Amino acid sequence: MPSTPAPLVCQRDLFSIPADHCYLNSAFMGPLPKPVEQAGAKALTARAAPIGMTAQDFFAPAERTRTLCAQLVNADPERVAFIPTVAYATAIVAKNLSPKPGQNIVMLGDMFPSNVYAWRNWRSSGIEMRTVAAPSAPWSSPSLETSRAALWNAALLAAIDTNTALVAVEPAHWTDGTLFDLERVGKRCREVGALFVVDATQTVGAMPFDVQRVQPDALMVHSYKAMLSNYGLGFVVLGERFLDASPLEESWLMRSGSENFARLVDYEDRYAPGMRRFDTSLRANPSLIAMLEAACQLLIEWQPNRIREYLLGIARRPVERLRVLGFDIADETQRCVNLFGVKLPSTMDPEACRLELARQQIHVSVRGSAVRVSPHVYNDEGDLMKLADALEQLVHADGRGA
Repeated sequence: MPSTPAPLVCQRDLFSIPADHCYLNSAFMGPLPKPVEQAGAKALTARAAPIGMTAQDFFAPAERTRTLCAQLVNADPERVAFIPTVAYATAIVAKNLSPKPGQNIVMLGDMFPSNVYAWRNWRSSGIEMRTVAAPSAPWSSPSLETSRAALWNAALLAAIDTNTALVAVEPAHWTDGTLFDLERVGKRCREVGALFVVDATQTVGAMPFDVQRVQPDALMVHSYKAMLSNYGLGFVVLGERFLDASPLEESWLMRSGSENFARLVDYEDRYAPGMRRFDTSLRANPSLIAMLEAACQLLIEWQPNRIREYLLGIARRPVERLRVLGFDIADETQRCVNLFGVKLPSTMDPEACRLELARQQIHVSVRGSAVRVSPHVYNDEGDLMKLADALEQLVHADGRGA
């Protein structure tokens, strides 16, 4: 029988985070692991004196990294394209979709703007923007069927009908970590013929994602958050609807035979195979592609499922303590492991809370009425207990403590 992988342990030594800082804000920007930082620096040094660079340096690193990105989400490498931003990927989708008047676009309420603005341009063509807002319900409920996450998932499915042209979602809501059942949403999209677009920037790398199970038409991932790489290069996995679609760029890099620099003026109308036609030219940036490659190698070594189990484990006791103090937090089956909201009492000001936490060198974000907590592999239970200690002090200062 195959052996069970050993549980993941804290990886703090691989990061340059100061010892006296508690960084729980990877959903804002993921810190760079030292191997990723070093890969970028090495590539930059080589670029400073490009004597040894060859034509293959425009292609070989990208192909290695394409394979690793695909492995991370169980996709075919031939379906992977490199993108500079999620907005770039949504522009690819929008360019190749022409919804008809009377159709609708289904989106999550308060979703990250990169997966919103491209669709809103269709409003002038008579396309309905159908936004599914978060319900007013307890985040944690004695019955999981009546929790906020369950009701939100049900409302999302109910909003999709035979007139739906596109459904735009996140695996976990970027403001509070609410999980969505992507397999059910994808199944419903296929039933009605709607395009299924997923922005998984906040989760890929820290949680498992299986393209074969979810079957999105476009899975978009920027790498500077959960993937712990640099801003400016991510990837998109595109479904078969895009096999003959048009790219945003008409780059010489993405043409068939472009590896032969001596023949570049023998202009070629054919694109490179697979989804390479959609690649951003930034894939040839030596530092960006080297850092993305190094980040993928680390995440594959750690394994997203092990990361998930590690993050669940370090959060259980601190989350229970926060609930006892009166904070509302979704159950672990209904929230993202590397991003979850701590809903504050109405008497506590969220921004004042964040500022006080920052004064104590505890780094979080505020989104809406919640403190957004986003740990990663460099955190341990002690970090989350430190957060709980600080929030308990704030509860007492607010006059709600015993």
